[in-house]
Amino acid sequence: MGGPLAERLIGHVDLTVFDQSVDRVINFEAKGARAAASSEALATRSNIVLTCLPSSADVRRAIFDGDGGAGIAASLKPGGIIIDMTTGNPSATRSMAEELAPLGIALVDAPVSGGPRGAREGTIAIIVGGTAVEFERILPILGIISRNVMHAGPVGAGHAVKAGNNLLNLICRLATLEVVSMLVKDGVDPATANTIIQKSSGRNYTTEITLPDNILSGKMMQGFTTALMQKDSNVALEMAHRLGIAMPFGDLARDVLARVVVEHGLGADMSAAALTYENMTGARIRPT
Repeated sequence: MGGPLAERLIGHVDLTVFDQSVDRVINFEAKGARAAASSEALATRSNIVLTCLPSSADVRRAIFDGDGGAGIAASLKPGGIIIDMTTGNPSATRSMAEELAPLGIALVDAPVSGGPRGAREGTIAIIVGGTAVEFERILPILGIISRNVMHAGPVGAGHAVKAGNNLLNLICRLATLEVVSMLVKDGVDPATANTIIQKSSGRNYTTEITLPDNILSGKMMQGFTTALMQKDSNVALEMAHRLGIAMPFGDLARDVLARVVVEHGLGADMSAAALTYENMTGARIRPT
């Protein structure tokens, strides 16, 4: 996801990029960005650093350990700010923010929701956790990436809301596939069922985007893996456990997702959930 987000900044800011994939860096150079040889080198040239990595553990390594070195924190000057656009763990984010504060470096969480399409079109939701002053400081940058930038609360709030959102997305996705499978089994065409639900009170992201664009089209590629969904939903359920809140729908969705992983693997696209429901019900959702 980091690539499409960064591309939105090209031509608007003095953009320096670093990625462990040399090909990706070369691609950005060709589009007008400057390349850094390491995350430390990038931080030396910058006062604002954006990260978008698979997990909070990866963010911690980038900030404090770097590429065999001391990391972003050792090179970013006091007064600098790190905007973490990873779908991260709110507790880990708050811990890193506390560690960075004595260095004069702020950490703001700003995860995104809306997929690659939303990133490309500049409509992706950016959910910010930080102080009001920090939010106003980074808004001009994030506003280039998307017109939908929202302040969720203090540091960690962005990651908390994103984790909750992704768990809700999983629940709605599985529930929608379940209902559409039932309707198909009863003789309703899957595209017709989806179109009607999308115009009715049961509409959700799955009926709006996932089913028509990725499953009913036969493409079966949304660009979000089962591993990432498992990680994100687990973050939300761990938060609920810490807060002492029962999550029966969340627990059930986690168990169904585990079945999808067993059948299709951690590297499978989340569209594979439709295949699991086809196996469970015998109702074909994809085009024949």
